[in-house]
Amino acid sequence: MSESGAPIQAQVNGYFIYVRNLESAIVMYSKLFGYPVKEEEMLFGHLYFLPNGVILDSDEMKGRPIPDWLPVSLKLGSDNIDSARNYVQDLGFEIIKDINRGPKVSWFLFKDPDGNTLMMCQDH
Repeated sequence: MSESGAPIQAQVNGYFIYVRNLESAIVMYSKLFGYPVKEEEMLFGHLYFLPNGVILDSDEMKGRPIPDWLPVSLKLGSDNIDSARNYVQDLGFEIIKDINRGPKVSWFLFKDPDGNTLMMCQDH
């Protein structure tokens, strides 16, 4: 029970990212976060659990069209926005909004082959 007495925990236990090709998404997201691929983290043939709470799910995704645009599904952080941009691009993610440098935060948007949009930020 939370401090307020609500029966719901005040934290998010997982984040679903829907993918069409689970095997390639496992490799891509594992490299993105610096985790080794562990076959034992795959369940039911369509779920893969990353240690940070991201859950890749390919259930009923085969043959679905890739949308032109999706809202940001995850906000990630980096201590070096330029290196992060190059890193995600080298992994095969597409940069869809290049680095925007603000006085308090720099950020960019990128997406995976399934159209899932992610945001990378560096706080100043």
